[in-house]
Amino acid sequence: MPDKLGNKSFIPGRSFEISLKIKNKDYSNDLTKCQIIASVNAVYDVIRLELFIDPRDIITEITGEDPLKLSITPIGNVLGDRQERLDLELMYISSAYKIPIKPMMYKPFQIDRISFPIICVPRKPFKTMNTMVNDIYIGNTIREIIQDLINKTNTNATLNIDTDNLNNNQLDQVLIAPKTLAKSIKYLNETFGIYNGIFNYSCKYDNTVEILNLTKRITQESTFIIYQLSSDDEDNIKFLRESLEKPNVYYTYDLINISYSGNMKAAILSKNLKHIVKPSDTLYYEIDHDLENLAENYGLSYSTQNNKKIQLDSDVYERTRYYTDHTGYEKEEQFAIANTAKVLANTTNLDFRLEKNMNIIPLLDVGRAVKFNSKTSEYDKLTGKYILKSTIIDFDRTRDWEVVARIFLMRTNKDR
Repeated sequence: MPDKLGNKSFIPGRSFEISLKIKNKDYSNDLTKCQIIASVNAVYDVIRLELFIDPRDIITEITGEDPLKLSITPIGNVLGDRQERLDLELMYISSAYKIPIKPMMYKPFQIDRISFPIICVPRKPFKTMNTMVNDIYIGNTIREIIQDLINKTNTNATLNIDTDNLNNNQLDQVLIAPKTLAKSIKYLNETFGIYNGIFNYSCKYDNTVEILNLTKRITQESTFIIYQLSSDDEDNIKFLRESLEKPNVYYTYDLINISYSGNMKAAILSKNLKHIVKPSDTLYYEIDHDLENLAENYGLSYSTQNNKKIQLDSDVYERTRYYTDHTGYEKEEQFAIANTAKVLANTTNLDFRLEKNMNIIPLLDVGRAVKFNSKTSEYDKLTGKYILKSTIIDFDRTRDWEVVARIFLMRTNKDR
């Protein structure tokens, strides 16, 4: 990176040490690729490993019965000790590979290596979210029900739930038919609405079940900030140094991919939303919502100008849609807000790559508020808060481990 005098200065990079053990055997030297995927659309992370290994080991040693123990440790002096080590105990889910033709007689000295990809998930979160639960609850809140369901999994999972705008109604009767914990939590949201807004749930790699109110999260302090550096700014070096000194600062020179789908969502939802529900004391009840108000008050809207409107064409907007297939819960409207607002969550999407200096732990915390700051004046309206939708972190082994992360951000309104 040249300075103001044209001299080049060295910007330290970031490398990692990655170890993999299966059945007490070390496969670290055989590991060539590692990919970690975290998303608000998944209830636990997905890890893809690729080994360059002899087929005999695949057939006789790596059978899927034993857990895989993966450790990712940052090395070097960038950010000192503030980067955390990531330890994962994984479950072998699937693999597909080709084995070559070999001589009929086994030759102990002959080793033929092939590429061996494995799809894995964290073991404890997988067990927690896929444990079957069922019960009948009378006079309980949604939080009490979720906590009891988690206790019924007997997996020592803990609960972390946002309390802002949480539905605290005492529900007279709730039947959780036999289904997994993940499907039970989804059922509670679709039937009653866990928040007046967009909710997200997942089980983190430390076996914590998280229930987040994304509508409130986007108004809270950012977990980290990402600078999109311009091509000619002499102050770029300042942001590079900041990313080296702080574990929650990142930068990118990458192209920013942007998508906006306001008209498509408006055409599906329509401007006027009418939910016909069936309370216990009357034949029917009508819940009326306006799409613009829902987007501004319950979507993932951010604006420094107090202008959170979504940009729509009136020809696809001035319509009314009736919803009659949901009985509702008495005259409460939380379920309607929750189910409609989630459709508006990713009306605007940004995605780009991060490289070089990389603290990977914050990038796995999907569902948190992230600040995107473009240093190009023409893109200023894109600057602001988003929700971290998903992250794909790729580790590739050359001489050392190199890492690239693809970041996906979302919000409802197009600009600030």
